[in-house]
Amino acid sequence: MGFLSGTKRTGSVRLPGVVLAIALASVLQACQSTEAVRPKTVAELAGPTVPAPPEATQPAVPAVPAAIATFSFDQIKGVPTTKQDSLAKSIAKYAQQRNLRLVRRIDTNATYHVWGYLSAVGGDVGTNVTYVWDILDQSGNRVLRFSGIEITGATASDPWQSVGGSTLDNIAARTVEDVYAWINRLPQPAAPGAPTTQAKATGTKPPAGTL
Repeated sequence: MGFLSGTKRTGSVRLPGVVLAIALASVLQACQSTEAVRPKTVAELAGPTVPAPPEATQPAVPAVPAAIATFSFDQIKGVPTTKQDSLAKSIAKYAQQRNLRLVRRIDTNATYHVWGYLSAVGGDVGTNVTYVWDILDQSGNRVLRFSGIEITGATASDPWQSVGGSTLDNIAARTVEDVYAWINRLPQPAAPGAPTTQAKATGTKPPAGTL
């Protein structure tokens, strides 16, 4: 789907626009400040402490070449601590395959800082995991927002209990593919949700940091 703001994806199930909008609204509303003086639309919602200026609602052109850009995944909200490590390792794995340079969390020298917001909600056909990512530049301006939804085939009283490693791995793959397309100024990933290079596992440890 490219890098237009508010990109929405599904795994193997395509959801109606209204259903996806509701799912995205639930996770974004959890991220907005409690001091808001008026209701905000989904398009207006930003991170909890760094609101995006109006011009950042559309993807900005990367300020530096992909070869030297570095990314720090500073925070991912909504994911249980028991799941965060698995997601972090998957992000690092796919970033390595795509030659994206990750640095440690809150690295002040990082070119871009990444904030994530995830939410798991039980649905009619399984559990819907909605994810939203904001990329901020060194000045705290949001230069990119993209989002999507992964659907599992399982349900549980606690939706996160039905979210396994494969689901988190799919989210990581889609996340890295979208970041890769943006930093390389590509219109969209060639294959939705999965790296397209024929990268092979090297057996080395993933880049340190990520989360």
